[in-house]
Amino acid sequence: MLHYNYDHVEIKVKNAMKIELDSEFSTSNKIIFYSNDSFKLKDSLIEKNIVISKNRLIENWLVESYHNLATHHLDQILSWQPELIIIGSGNVPSFPNTELVNYTASKNIGLEVMDTGAACRSYNLLVDEGRDVVACLFLSDS
Repeated sequence: MLHYNYDHVEIKVKNAMKIELDSEFSTSNKIIFYSNDSFKLKDSLIEKNIVISKNRLIENWLVESYHNLATHHLDQILSWQPELIIIGSGNVPSFPNTELVNYTASKNIGLEVMDTGAACRSYNLLVDEGRDVVACLFLSDS
């Protein structure tokens, strides 16, 4: 169990994974921890699916699950011209949707699909390396 004090309210989260950051003073969006039902960023606790980059955050992403993700959902993200899009598919790794892979490849943008925990860790690492990456992160379906 992870205990976190947020705005003087203690939050106890089961099945959470804390992610160590290289620099607490970074101005980039980073994921501090995630659980089956939330993501903790530096200044906010978000309890829904998100799209995150080093300087953008979409908290009202209307895609319910990885399995509902279609090419048109990626259009806004593709307009940001990242070099890579990481999709966190929830608790269980999923195979990449061929249509999504072909669509992003046609724009010269890479696409990787992995479970959300791995996606959070990979996203933070790539941002620390200065890479232009976007993560589309889905909470657990359960």
